Amino acid sequence: MAEFRKIVWKDADVRCPFYLSGSREERSIRCEGFETGMDTISRFRSLALKDRHMGSYCVGKFEECPLYRCTYGCKYAD
Repeated sequence: MAEFRKIVWKDADVRCPFYLSGSREERSIRCEGFETGMDTISRFRSLALKDRHMGSYCVGKFEECPLYRCTYGCKYAD
């Protein structure tokens, strides 16, 4: 898995179309959910884990993210 090397990610860095927002205080990422009218929130045990996830998926290869795959498959795949 390719991972971008940066310590702190901002919303402007994100490429994933399902990303909605992130919170450093809560160590969380909010994404479009896999059903209409639903969001998903991923909470991480540390900021380092959150930033690693963002670098790997949100900013990087979002198509490989399990949440992206689930959301795309449930809502948008033909």
